[in-house]
Amino acid sequence: MKIALLAALAAAAVISAQTIAVIDSERIFDDLGEVADATELLESEIEEWEAHADSLQVEIDAIRTDLEYTMVMSPERRREREVLLEEKTVELQEYLSRTFGPGGLVESRNAELVSPIVAGINEAVQEISIEEGFDIVLDTSGGLVVYVSNSIDITDMVLERLATGGND
Repeated sequence: MKIALLAALAAAAVISAQTIAVIDSERIFDDLGEVADATELLESEIEEWEAHADSLQVEIDAIRTDLEYTMVMSPERRREREVLLEEKTVELQEYLSRTFGPGGLVESRNAELVSPIVAGINEAVQEISIEEGFDIVLDTSGGLVVYVSNSIDITDMVLERLATGGND
């Protein structure tokens, strides 16, 4: 019990010796026009991919309707249409999985568009932390920070650094 108490006191002493700052990454993302541009581009690409999926679905629906409502069809023709229906259904499922599924095109494209923005934010935070002597920077938007004094919030500094594109 005494060892645990001593360890807790030692940890508290180390933490109290640290200089802490916070950022609100949600506010940074909201304020950056680059994020809005990336989001808009991704949304337009998603609309194109959805349109392609819709066109595949229209083809499937047309084949299914043809099979259901065409009374006079040779067995060979019916079998061809059934095979085509099956092929188109598999094609649509694979397309949806490749595009919208986990690790799909939407996810990778989002990462591609957002990664440089996040890297810029991280670089700005790191530069400010070194310049200002901060040992720890926490993100308040994660929901784990219960209270923050405005005196340690460097969100505005990060936004300013990002706006000017470098050191002040």
